[in-house]
Amino acid sequence: MTSLHILVLCYEYPPVGGGGGVGARQYAEAWAAAGHRVTVLTSGTAELPVEVTATNLRVVRLRVSGRKERATATNRAMLGYLAAGAAWIVRQREELRDIDVINTHFSIPTGPLGMFASHILDVPNVLTIIGGDIYDPSKASSPHRHLWTRAANRWIIGDADAVVAISSDTRERARRYYGIQRPIRVIPYGFSPPEDAQAAGEPAEGAAAGDSRDTGVFRLVAVGRLVARKGFDDLLRALALLPPEVRLEVIGDGPLSEALQAQAAELGVADRVSWPGFLPRPEILRRLRRSDCFVLSSLHEGLGIVVQEAMYTGLPVVATDNGGQTDLVADGQTGLLVPVGEPAAIADAVRRLTDDPDLRDRLGREGRKRIDELALPENAQQVAAVLHGAMAARTPWRILEAPEQFSA
Repeated sequence: MTSLHILVLCYEYPPVGGGGGVGARQYAEAWAAAGHRVTVLTSGTAELPVEVTATNLRVVRLRVSGRKERATATNRAMLGYLAAGAAWIVRQREELRDIDVINTHFSIPTGPLGMFASHILDVPNVLTIIGGDIYDPSKASSPHRHLWTRAANRWIIGDADAVVAISSDTRERARRYYGIQRPIRVIPYGFSPPEDAQAAGEPAEGAAAGDSRDTGVFRLVAVGRLVARKGFDDLLRALALLPPEVRLEVIGDGPLSEALQAQAAELGVADRVSWPGFLPRPEILRRLRRSDCFVLSSLHEGLGIVVQEAMYTGLPVVATDNGGQTDLVADGQTGLLVPVGEPAAIADAVRRLTDDPDLRDRLGREGRKRIDELALPENAQQVAAVLHGAMAARTPWRILEAPEQFSA
């Protein structure tokens, strides 16, 4: 493929934000490693440098007001990113004349900036839709619930030269709630092992994940922002239904930290839960490696990068059945699926694993095979092919049918 200069737009980018930003970074780094030039325009916090450059990769972080936490963004911060981003693109217009194509991550809030940049720079825009940008059942402000945000998403998705969804669930939500009939290519985020895979938790040849048979303690682990969508309250209720030798580690930070710790105390499980806060990826992988089971209790996920990381380390996975994680977790094959919002179902699935070491080992092995199918270099090439295709034919698309009306 011809080498490209790609402008990646994403309102959050590690260490700021969550899974969507991680996916944007993975593609940016993979494309740079493959010889493409990549410029990333994102938002930052006061302690982060405004600009960082590496081989073929430049990351520009715009200072925006209203972003006080690494894990969450306010409406003010997101609007500030759009305004500051548009101003930066206008100022840098001459410097950006060699941009070949734009990859915009998140329909809302980043989408309008991708549209603006595409028209100002006269280059195609490939939109990557993630999940929460079109559907988040935990929020009253979810875009699918309101007329103006539904209209905005239809406009943004319709205007893009090509659209990629990170899961089949995300594509179906776009069709169901927004009436999108145009082609949407499903390409799950690829998985990039850490550079020092063994030190960061890759199982040695023939090794399984953490072994509770040696300690008498069964270690559950969960990773994610401490926000309502992650369903950690359900996970704590599930823990209360399990015997005392089952322990839980919740890795992450966010606005619900104090409330969740208070809930653990009320349920009588505070001494069985640890809260290490935000950790760098190598440390997360090490902690996954020494656990016995990963639990995803989310109300919904666009895909679930943390699920990929758990499966990579050979951990058996218990996950809710609503979202893109079902592209990764096949019930009884690469993990166990449970209904959303049912702590008893989570507890029952964990009991199956505590009672059946052979099942744990089999699910861990098959899960690792599934992640090996998503190796990032090949995966990033698939998205790069979409970028090339958008450059070859800038075809306007329209919404062909009006969507159903949804209020919840």
